[in-house]
Amino acid sequence: MATKLKSILKSRGISQTGLHYLIKERCKTYLGQDVISRIVNGRKTNYELHTLLKICVALNITPNDIIEKEEFIRNQVKENYQPK
Repeated sequence: MATKLKSILKSRGISQTGLHYLIKERCKTYLGQDVISRIVNGRKTNYELHTLLKICVALNITPNDIIEKEEFIRNQVKENYQPK
């Protein structure tokens, strides 16, 4: 599965290891390379807000740039839901 995050990394020429080091450099705590790999490859979609924000800070992007909203709606929102 090609995630938005994977596309951003590819377009910028940043590897998953590179993202790991950017997070480590720019944030007080880091993410393990295994966690980054699962997020980048779409195997981990339910992660903490702090994790999302670390990725955003490292890449200077907003959460909207990488959140897979359509996938969330398809998998988590009831079909008959109508927003008010």
